[in-house]
Amino acid sequence: MKRILYLLCLTSFIFTGCKDDDINLFDKTADERAAEAIANLKADLIAPANGWKLRYRPENGSGSFYVFLKFEDDNTVNIQTDLGVDDGEYFNQTITYRVDNSLGLELILENYSFFSYLFEQDDATFGAEYEFNFVNKTPDDALVFSSKTDFSNPTILLFVEAAADEADMLLGTALAQNLNAMSAGLGSLTQSYKLVYENKDLEFYLSLNDMRRTISFKSAARKSNIQIAQAMTFTTPYIVKGDSIVFDSPLTGSFLGNPITMKGIKFNNLEDAELNVCTDPIQVFSYAGVTSANDLVQLETTLLDASGSQFASQSDFFVCPISNIIDNGVFAGAAVAEDITGASSMQLYYNYDLGGDPFYAMGFFIQNSNGTTTFALREFTSTLVNNNLIVNFAPEISIFGSPTTANIDNVNIYLDAMTAGDATYILEYADGLYEFFNPCTGWSFVFFPIN
Repeated sequence: MKRILYLLCLTSFIFTGCKDDDINLFDKTADERAAEAIANLKADLIAPANGWKLRYRPENGSGSFYVFLKFEDDNTVNIQTDLGVDDGEYFNQTITYRVDNSLGLELILENYSFFSYLFEQDDATFGAEYEFNFVNKTPDDALVFSSKTDFSNPTILLFVEAAADEADMLLGTALAQNLNAMSAGLGSLTQSYKLVYENKDLEFYLSLNDMRRTISFKSAARKSNIQIAQAMTFTTPYIVKGDSIVFDSPLTGSFLGNPITMKGIKFNNLEDAELNVCTDPIQVFSYAGVTSANDLVQLETTLLDASGSQFASQSDFFVCPISNIIDNGVFAGAAVAEDITGASSMQLYYNYDLGGDPFYAMGFFIQNSNGTTTFALREFTSTLVNNNLIVNFAPEISIFGSPTTANIDNVNIYLDAMTAGDATYILEYADGLYEFFNPCTGWSFVFFPIN
């Protein structure tokens, strides 16, 4: 009996002893614990005097953005970036945010912002996000988040406390504005630049994607003769640091006898320039800079494209769906279909083998309402000067295939839009895609090779 009483007393002592240490873990409801976690994360977000610095890469293969965020207790956050689209709308924004608790702690940026803009790109497939799951706080007080909807490969974001004036040093708003001005000058779909070396007989033809933060080197050529060219397929993500773009991977190699190593480019003066290919000069720009190897260079907006000049070596037959016809930035497919009933695509035959003399012609492929097809083509002779295609058309349009009730004369509307003023420039839009662009009319036609 005494032994039983002793055990009961011991058990009572154990439970009594545990009460003060452990029962407090369970003296709050789930809602109270969630509210406390939300409050703690919000306190962490607003704590730094200079806010947070974030190096944001929306997806693998894209470049990165420096982003500075200053959270306030009133549920507003100031976001600073150097994304230069929309007239610098995303350079400095203040929006509302919310810390919530669903399956875990979440940071939600409630209003349209830099993050929302990136989220929408490429039909919302770019990989950007504006809702983030809180992961943890690191030993050095950085905050780790992950993108909420990237289930297979979530983007990890590291919020690091920003130093005073760090945003002013790292954000390249002036650089972004200048690059935007350069890309908008011609009105072409293809961002056509050349990077010209001051002390070398060398220039690179390249494109820049400011939204994805990637730079693609398409070819190298001699300044003295761009027909002497070397094809390239080098693309690297980059980040803007003040007045410089810094490559994730350096460009290295020998290009037309010039050994090159380039890790980035620092830019300084943006200067006005003109292209005199139309009746009125086209306002463009030249951006002076120096490479990481201390080579003086000029980044120039250009109509020249060494890759475009090689289009004829890719195929002798090209097709442009009418959806790829653009009038000064506006898709013109509906207008084409109205003007030429049944037209589905443009066709370009360039040195095409019909078993006799080489065949040169361009025009439209027409699907008639009775199930037959018509080829309304205008033959031509041409001269290719670098990537400038100068066309001399035959007097009349030729009909191949079945007769059609379409207004064939309207074919000339689009042939003229492409070739007016002998100002057709062929630019490599992407691998296997060529933009036939006329800067004097503002029309673009994007063709792809068939064979």
